Amino acid sequence: MAEKTAKGKSSIMQQFEKTFRHTRSNSFGTRGRYKSSCRKFIEFLNEKFKLKNLKNLHDKHLVSYIEYRQDEGVAAKTLKNDLAAIRFMHDMLPEAKYTLSDNDGLKQNYSVSLDKTPAIKGDRSWTNEEYQNMQKLTLEVYRDNGTGARTAKDVHSVMTLCRTMGLRVTEAVAMTRSQAEQALRTGVYQVKNEAKNGKWRQVPVSMAARNVLEKKLRETPRGGRFFVRENEKTHRAVNRIEKFLYNNRKKIETQEGVELRTWQKDGVTHINELTFHGLRYAYVQDRVQQEIGKGFTAEQAAQQVTKEVGHERTDVIYVYLAKKNKKDKKNK
Repeated sequence: MAEKTAKGKSSIMQQFEKTFRHTRSNSFGTRGRYKSSCRKFIEFLNEKFKLKNLKNLHDKHLVSYIEYRQDEGVAAKTLKNDLAAIRFMHDMLPEAKYTLSDNDGLKQNYSVSLDKTPAIKGDRSWTNEEYQNMQKLTLEVYRDNGTGARTAKDVHSVMTLCRTMGLRVTEAVAMTRSQAEQALRTGVYQVKNEAKNGKWRQVPVSMAARNVLEKKLRETPRGGRFFVRENEKTHRAVNRIEKFLYNNRKKIETQEGVELRTWQKDGVTHINELTFHGLRYAYVQDRVQQEIGKGFTAEQAAQQVTKEVGHERTDVIYVYLAKKNKKDKKNK
């Protein structure tokens, strides 16, 4: 195990926290995003390399982390954002021993692949069959009561919240008992500081989500969180739940789903993997169709749904719909 302090934190975790505690560079929101990205990197360094001093940070650590994150199936844009955050932290370190290469340097010197983030990423949504397959699999794992049973149960509930309310996985995992109580009283769920960029928003509570919340209320003590265990950090709970999906998604995907998520860019074929974010895609697609079914135009439907999922621009909704141009919008 890596060297621990009396408080149980590794020395590099303490160095990381101290570094961010004393910086005022960039906006509050940007620092928050950078800190979150770097925390994952620090945990990786601690577990894999037992690194004791951040001043010894080297390209080899970046390369290993890139490979690790790619194995997790993260998007190229997310990975590049991670690297930007790590370099931001490294620039603030006093007496750093090595200079970290930029992305081009990593490609040339270490043959790593950092694919360009395409403007159009294609469809990422789940089919209904894939969603039901995963829900069934999680219940089977839970009922077997073996390794991962509790996580499987959490995945089942979190998937329901993401699919039927359009929540991001972090927003669902961070849910507190008090938030759920208020949602059941009002019929509207208040997403708070756990939202991306801290943008609060209100989301209608679906019937399926109501069933989840009522059940979790009976299992969770006052002041507790539904999916974050005692002494577990929220980001750790998110990683645990995402890892379950990553390890099992190939078991439940369908040929229809693979074809749906296959797209071309510059003559290269891409296939989007199943992720929790794909459940938001499916939610957005359903909600837009529901609003159009009420007689609203595609643009009016997008204006309504964009508020529910925490965006401010309808263009983002058309990305979720996998539409590539304005003509598609008008003809929808």
